[in-house]
Amino acid sequence: MNALLYVPRTVRHWFTDGILRRTFKNAGMLLSGRATNGLLSLATLSLMAHSLGIEQFGMIVLVQTYVLVLIAFATFQSWQAVIRYGAICLERKDIPAFQALIKFTSLLDVFGVLFGFALGYLLAPIIGPYMDWTPEVIRYAQLYSFLILFTMIATPMGIMRLCDRFDLLAWQTVLTPFLRLIGVACVTIVDGPFWAYLLAWFIAGACGGTLLVFLGWREAVRQGFLKGMTWSLKGITKAHPGLWKFSIISTLHASVQIIPSQMSTFIVGLVAGPAPAALFKVGRDVATALSKPAELLNQSIYPEFARLGSKGSWHDFARLILRGGAMGGGAGVFLLLIALAFGTQFLTVFFGAEFAGAYWPLVLLIASAGLTICGFPMDPALFAMGRPGIALRIGTVVIIVLYLPLLVVLTQTYGAVGAAAATLACALMTLVAMSTFTAVQLRRQAAASPCADRASPQSALS
Repeated sequence: MNALLYVPRTVRHWFTDGILRRTFKNAGMLLSGRATNGLLSLATLSLMAHSLGIEQFGMIVLVQTYVLVLIAFATFQSWQAVIRYGAICLERKDIPAFQALIKFTSLLDVFGVLFGFALGYLLAPIIGPYMDWTPEVIRYAQLYSFLILFTMIATPMGIMRLCDRFDLLAWQTVLTPFLRLIGVACVTIVDGPFWAYLLAWFIAGACGGTLLVFLGWREAVRQGFLKGMTWSLKGITKAHPGLWKFSIISTLHASVQIIPSQMSTFIVGLVAGPAPAALFKVGRDVATALSKPAELLNQSIYPEFARLGSKGSWHDFARLILRGGAMGGGAGVFLLLIALAFGTQFLTVFFGAEFAGAYWPLVLLIASAGLTICGFPMDPALFAMGRPGIALRIGTVVIIVLYLPLLVVLTQTYGAVGAAAATLACALMTLVAMSTFTAVQLRRQAAASPCADRASPQSALS
């Protein structure tokens, strides 16, 4: 009994930790926007599912996923470099070095969106026949690819996160789903055609991306980061050793991670058709909405890891990993119990009887999301230690060797349920591997530090 009473007292004590409290405060700001985002997105998908039916809904899902996959594969995750190297620049009050950094990352953003758009437009006629797309749907996919040009958001996003402007990010995240819901509702009321739904999504995404770019650069001006800045490209990476390697590896890591998140829906559609893809999409989106705090905590905790790493505070670093992971694991179990109890009723009410078949995909995907929530500190911790290659290698091996073969085989046999089971297996293996390698790397960093702190995991949790 005393042990049970000790647990809530310990958790309450964690929130007296300034770093963890600030992490959850920043995540809470984002969550306020994301909670609204989730409700608006749920309403949008509900309208589309009831209006279009499972086959046409699945077709729109595949077109949207096609563009999302290209955005993920072609564009650079330069916001991670802004935070990783920017934290060091600001700690040293080296504004010229910070300016060189954001010039470099901005160039990556421009190149990425142009390359992604070209791929999206040119590949649609090649990939379309394998997805049973008609020439008309292929044309819609090409036009929808113009949305990629509005995703040049990585550098301004990194600036806002580095400056703790999570309040602005929370407001910005509401705009796109709000406009999307208004657009889809209008199309539904007038019984609009297939392309009108895509147009509603396009306009909403373009407006959201434009606002984020404006807010990010406005914050840079407000902080004085652009004062005296020139756009000379000479020696822009000189002050940041390893910047090229870090940027490439972080982008490759994100590209690999897009396979179990976005590309999996596309593969399900390719292997099993639009209807199973629709079921998998519904389950995945609901699970993603419920597990969104993990992503938000990831975004808000990364600057904290970067600051602790720049100071060599490895004991606080380890404590933040363990406490965050323990709390995330508890949240994951709670979400799984909710899905088991109310999943069928939820799907039937919000999406229709046709989508009741998404129950087991939903349960398995929420279990997978729970494992992801538990391991959310590992990825930003490795990046903050300057070792993104570890996360990339783990992700590549698990996804290529385990997930993709399982996804294809199980989807062919069990449809959307098989795809969800493959996702769960991938999440479990990733959590085990990431935990192991993060612990090893942290010990090495602490041992190499002149003020190494040999704190044990038990003391870090206390």
